[in-house]
Amino acid sequence: MRFRQENIVSHKVRKESMCVKMYVIVLFFCGSGIGIWFSAQPVYNKKVYTNAALNRKIESVLIENGIVKNDILSQYIKEKNERTAAWNEFYKIIKLKSSKTARSFEKSFRSVARSIKVGLSRTDNADGSVTYKFYSPGKDYSNITFMSPQKSSKG
Repeated sequence: MRFRQENIVSHKVRKESMCVKMYVIVLFFCGSGIGIWFSAQPVYNKKVYTNAALNRKIESVLIENGIVKNDILSQYIKEKNERTAAWNEFYKIIKLKSSKTARSFEKSFRSVARSIKVGLSRTDNADGSVTYKFYSPGKDYSNITFMSPQKSSKG
């Protein structure tokens, strides 16, 4: 009888030990799954440094070339999110003074693009405006459109 009690107690201990082992294994897999899930999620609260630094430098170039608030016809920001990154796209439409042309900004814009390590493209639009785009593969950071001053007709 005593042997049977010891056997039953031993069997209960093995059963409890097996439950503890299963519990530890399940916790391990749950923890691993949660860790993998968090590592695959994008980091939304860390905006890409490039666009903020680029925007500051572009604004400095505009100010150095005499652009003031009244010259900016429109400006807005679009927030973009991908699985691995988040960034802002800056858009500005600027009316040029008669003494300035879009080309007068190009050398400074190229210098800014090189310093931030992004591309720069120029587009001559059908309406006579010129758009400069700062970009990297898959991301547009800033679009600056210069509108030529309207020539008044005499007569």
